[in-house]
Amino acid sequence: MIPCVKNHFHNDLRSALIRTESHLFYIDECSEGLVQCDTHATCVNLPGWYHCECREGYHDNEVFTANGESCKDIDECRTGRSTCANDTVCFNLDGGYDCRCPHGHNCTGDCIHDSKVKHNGQIWVLDNDRCSVCSCQSGRVMCRRMVCDCDNPTLDLFCCPECDPRLTSQCLHQNGLLTYSSGDTWIESCQRCQCLGEVDCWPLSCPPADCDFTLVPEGECCPRCVSDPCQAHAVRNDITKTCEDEHGITRFSGSSWVKHGTECTLCQCKNGHICCSVDPMCL
Repeated sequence: MIPCVKNHFHNDLRSALIRTESHLFYIDECSEGLVQCDTHATCVNLPGWYHCECREGYHDNEVFTANGESCKDIDECRTGRSTCANDTVCFNLDGGYDCRCPHGHNCTGDCIHDSKVKHNGQIWVLDNDRCSVCSCQSGRVMCRRMVCDCDNPTLDLFCCPECDPRLTSQCLHQNGLLTYSSGDTWIESCQRCQCLGEVDCWPLSCPPADCDFTLVPEGECCPRCVSDPCQAHAVRNDITKTCEDEHGITRFSGSSWVKHGTECTLCQCKNGHICCSVDPMCL
């Protein structure tokens, strides 16, 4: 019998594990077609679970839904996320934007990237990521990961370790049941790991959460915006939003205190909201 593990936020789908004598396999719900995400979201498979993630150009508008139907268009023009050159006008589109030249003007098509002018057609490697290549295309900056062509003699082996013939050893997964070849990558404990002769892991990169209150849902790795401050794991404190405790004392956002008349109830001011909870270690 194939044992199944229920997904943490789906009641009608399950993430199956298949165990042999020496290996543990996870079913990829995304590639198997077991998941139907909204048209503005894409299915992301991870060991033992999955989630529907907003596509580029969309965000969940601080409201999380399991199938991604909360993903809304990002207005890159209004939020200043566009890379339109100064001599072009930004027009927001569904899932993206367009840089247009005003009528009667002769626009250069140049781009602004990291406060520097990049000419139309120019290609460059990111300063902070030697494995990503960007180009300026008619006023828009387009970036992508370097393509690993193992037949290219000038290939950067740091970015494409799977093309390095010197690295022939295998790596053992943290659970001791799986082995990986050189260059293989996987996700473990919210870290992206890679076999480079030995296992090398680094934290997953998360998109910025532009809100005051965030939490990391169980089974996930990246923070999501929430409207209830008392559910938040992290708060972007605003010292101008204060709270008044039961004694009429003004408390700044981020401060905490033991509620009067109790020994185990801890209260905290979160941007004008008082959130109290009982410390079980105190009972």
